[in-house]
Amino acid sequence: MTAAPTRYSDPRAHELRTEYLATYPVPEIPVPVESIAEDLLGLRIEERDLGECSGMLIPSVRLILVNAAEATNGDVPTRRHRFTIAHEMGHWICHARAAGEAAPAYCRSRDLSQDADRDLEREANVFGAELLMPEAAVREVWAAAPDAAEVAARFGVSALAAQWRLYSFGLAERPA
Repeated sequence: MTAAPTRYSDPRAHELRTEYLATYPVPEIPVPVESIAEDLLGLRIEERDLGECSGMLIPSVRLILVNAAEATNGDVPTRRHRFTIAHEMGHWICHARAAGEAAPAYCRSRDLSQDADRDLEREANVFGAELLMPEAAVREVWAAAPDAAEVAARFGVSALAAQWRLYSFGLAERPA
């Protein structure tokens, strides 16, 4: 039986990463999130114009959609898609696959509002953060170079995602 997630960690993410690395011996960091989704879980990833949605999981067709508008900032590729994919994989592992649900999981601003039931989104966020930025590895990188930008670069995530992860471990101030 899988251990229950804590506020900032999710053992299911660790188990998934471990299973992937046993199957595909590649460097652990940065986590090959696209390959985990496609090669290990059999989920397709597509970019589309999703309006206000960053991403969406459509379990019935094993599809993760990411917002094409968030792929770049000017000419610079963003790292937001990596977290969006990890977050949607969280919905797959924690909600759809576990419960056999086929309804799409949307990640819209209204779904994340204070009025919405945030438990599912929070669980998917924790899963995504744990998958991409395992605590031990984050602490190791931080000890070598205590700089949020360096952590973000090492894990292939946005600066904001790295700052939140560092904050969750008490290593940095709360992001503004």
